[in-house]
Amino acid sequence: MKRFFKLLGIYLLVSLWSFSVRAADVTLMPVAVKLDRANDRATVQVMNNGQEPVLMQAEAIAWNRVGGIDIDGPTTDVIVNPPVFTVQPGQTQVLRLGLRRSQQLEQEATYRIVLREVPMPRPSDVLNVAGSVRVLVALRVPVYVAPAQVKRGEQWKVTRAPNGELLAQVSNTGNVHVKVSELRLQGEGGTALASLAQKGSHSVIFPGEQRTFRLPATAQATQVLVQTDEGQQVVALNEPREVKP
Repeated sequence: MKRFFKLLGIYLLVSLWSFSVRAADVTLMPVAVKLDRANDRATVQVMNNGQEPVLMQAEAIAWNRVGGIDIDGPTTDVIVNPPVFTVQPGQTQVLRLGLRRSQQLEQEATYRIVLREVPMPRPSDVLNVAGSVRVLVALRVPVYVAPAQVKRGEQWKVTRAPNGELLAQVSNTGNVHVKVSELRLQGEGGTALASLAQKGSHSVIFPGEQRTFRLPATAQATQVLVQTDEGQQVVALNEPREVKP
């Protein structure tokens, strides 16, 4: 009986080792779209880098944020064409986006284009062994619609937490988003100490929002180099310093 359970355990372990996950290889360009009243049309290229055709569905949704939580909802403000398409291996599909109506905005409007892979039979499915799972691709492209008058404003403050971590806080006082791509810890003379890359919706700060980024505890840090979509700036660490005689 013990030998049976031992063999069963080995079988299960081998089964886990043979488990594989497959997904379509699709890339987008650009990764974000900016529109305004004067430029209310844009295109997105969907490239199939894989070996099999990919069937996709595209739709526009409203993108809002309440209490730091992203909330998606239906919208008719943005048109996406074509809504359903197949991209052959090595080929590119062009999506056309447009505003349904020109709005007089006081603050930036935000949307997303959601592209979802639709299940379809593939020749390789016949050859798949048990334990192989295909993951359907889902991609999102942010769409930013600028107000009539763009006002940018961001205020940064860097402090040290009791546990030694550095806290970089930003307040967006403008009427358009701020996208943070990277924060770099620096010492005296701009010496590089550590960096923290930012991706996804967490890196986007909406108008009126505040966001705090936690950086590693480094005693030598004197400032943070912040890289945003508007360039870079250096923010000094705001803490009392010992003055030596």
